[in-house]
Amino acid sequence: MFGLTALIAVAAVGKTVMQSRAEGPAQVRDFYEWTEAGLKGKGVYGQLGCNNCHRAMGVGEVGLAPVLDGEGTRRQRDWLVRYFDNPTSMVPGSAHDGHLGPDFRLLAPEQRMLLIEFLFGLKAGPASPNYPIPPISLTGPRS
Repeated sequence: MFGLTALIAVAAVGKTVMQSRAEGPAQVRDFYEWTEAGLKGKGVYGQLGCNNCHRAMGVGEVGLAPVLDGEGTRRQRDWLVRYFDNPTSMVPGSAHDGHLGPDFRLLAPEQRMLLIEFLFGLKAGPASPNYPIPPISLTGPRS
């Protein structure tokens, strides 16, 4: 009986090792690069109830508003600054003009900067569904 159990255990370990070698190392999905300000921004994100509409770090609603995981990979910091200064100028129809979500223009400048640092720290690797996909050219390659 002991011999059969040992044989099964060795076979299971061998299978796992062979599969891991065949597939290579796990691909990076979502990850976080936060500064101290970014960690404080996570607190502001929670206080404002952003996860009632958005999803970040795998927590929050899906489908109501954009998923924020990978935002720091999709966007430049400068874009985020301009968005928080005037959301509808960057994204026409944005809910962050106060009609559905908080009006970012009414937040204290420090709160806006903390939120920007939090969002910029939400990164996505190539294996993530949140990784930016380059736009498809509708006109084809240029000669």
